[in-house]
Amino acid sequence: MTDVYFVNDTTTAKNWGARGTTRALRGLVEETGANITHTLYLSEMSKRKPLLLHHIFPDRVRRYIVKNYGIQESYLWFQRNITGKSHLEAFKSYESLTSNWDTVPGSWNEFDNFASKVKKEELLEPVAEAIQATDIVVINGEGSIYDRQRKGRMMLFVAYLAKEYFDTDTILVNHTADLSDKEMRKMAANVYPILDDVVFREPASADHVSNVIQNVEYRTAADAAFVYDPIKDHNSWETVANRNGYYSVWPDSAAGFDLTEDYICVGGSSIYNRPDRPPYDPVPAFQNLCQRLKSEVGPVVLTACSGDIDIIRPIADELDLPVIGPRTPIQQLVDVFGNASLFISGRWHSSVYALTGGVPIITLTANTHKTKGILDLVGLDQPVFDALDLDSEVESIVSLAEELIQSPVKKDLQNRSVELSDSTRSNIRYIEKYPQ
Repeated sequence: MTDVYFVNDTTTAKNWGARGTTRALRGLVEETGANITHTLYLSEMSKRKPLLLHHIFPDRVRRYIVKNYGIQESYLWFQRNITGKSHLEAFKSYESLTSNWDTVPGSWNEFDNFASKVKKEELLEPVAEAIQATDIVVINGEGSIYDRQRKGRMMLFVAYLAKEYFDTDTILVNHTADLSDKEMRKMAANVYPILDDVVFREPASADHVSNVIQNVEYRTAADAAFVYDPIKDHNSWETVANRNGYYSVWPDSAAGFDLTEDYICVGGSSIYNRPDRPPYDPVPAFQNLCQRLKSEVGPVVLTACSGDIDIIRPIADELDLPVIGPRTPIQQLVDVFGNASLFISGRWHSSVYALTGGVPIITLTANTHKTKGILDLVGLDQPVFDALDLDSEVESIVSLAEELIQSPVKKDLQNRSVELSDSTRSNIRYIEKYPQ
C-alpha cells in the first residue's frame, strides 16, 4: 500500500470552501487504495513560528502580543504614512521583516540553509519525519500560492525538502498559482520543475505559470470540490428543507428563504478584509446591488463564508434578507447553491458549488486571478467585475444577471459540470500509477 503525506489539509478551516475541497481530495486519494498516514494542517502552515525560540516560546503568547499591542498595524501605518509606500508594498515589507524570525524561509536564497537545518533536526522535525515515513507527498495547493503568503512559501519549501533532500516523490495538485510577487516567483521557478506532477485547477494559472517559468510540465484538472452533487429531487428537498428555520444556522437566520422560488445567491469576495489589499467598504454597494436584483430580477439569498460574514450580516439586517451562514454543512450549501437560478460572488469554491448544478455565475475580483480562471474553466465569456469598485459595477451586474437568467446557458453548464466532476480524478493520476 502507498503511504501518503497529505500537506495543507484544510478540513479544520473556518472557510467552507477549504473544508469541502480537502474532504473531496482526501476521498479521491483514498479511493486509489493509498493510505494517508501523515497530515500537515493549514493551521500549522499559515501561522508564523518564531525561529530562535520556536521550541520554548508559546505561539499563543506571540499572537497575543502582536494582536493586542498593534505591532503589525503600527508598522503598516508607518510605512504608508511616513515612507509613502502603497498598502501592498507596506504589507510586503512587513512580511519580509518578520519572515526573518520564522521557521519557514522568506526567500529562495534561504531554502538550502533552512533545508540543512531540517536535515540536522534543528527545524520542522515533524515535517521531516513525515516525509521520510511516506512514499508520496501530496500537496493540496488550493489558493495558497500568491503574494508572499506563509502557507504558499511553506508548500514550496516542503516540496523542495521532499524532492531535493529526502528523494521522496512529490506532487502539487488542486491549485491556483499567482506568481506576481517576485520572491514567490523565484521559489516557484526552482521548485515546480523538479516536481513529479503539477496540476492546476483552472487555465488562468496554467497560462500564467507557463509564461513566467520555463520547463514546467503540468496539467489542468477540475477542483476536487466538483465531485459534489446537489439534490435533484426537488419534491423531496422541498418536503425536508422548506420547513421553517431549516437553513437558519445560529447565529444567522435564513427566514424568508423559499427554495421553490427562482432565487439568486449573492456572496462576498476573498479580496475584502485583508491586510495586503486596499481598504474598501463594500456594504453600501452590495445593498444597492441586492435591492436592484430583488426588485428587477428575483428573490435574493445572501451567502456568507467565514471571511464575508461581517459584510453580509449588515446587509441582511438592513434589507431583511435570508442568510446562508458560515456554519452551514457542505452538502446543504451544495444543495442551495446548486439549485439557485444565479450565483454572484468573488469566492472560488462558492462558485464551484453553484456550478455543480449548472447554475450560471457572475464573478467579482478575488485575491488572485482565480475568478477569471473559473470562467475560463467553464467556458463563460463574460467580465469579472471589480470588487473594489463595486459601486460602479452594479448596473452592469444587474444587466448581466437578467441576461443569464433568460439564456439557455444552464444546460451547457450542467454538461460541463459532469465533465469537470470526471476530471477531478486527474489530480490523483500520479498516485493511481504509483507501484503498489
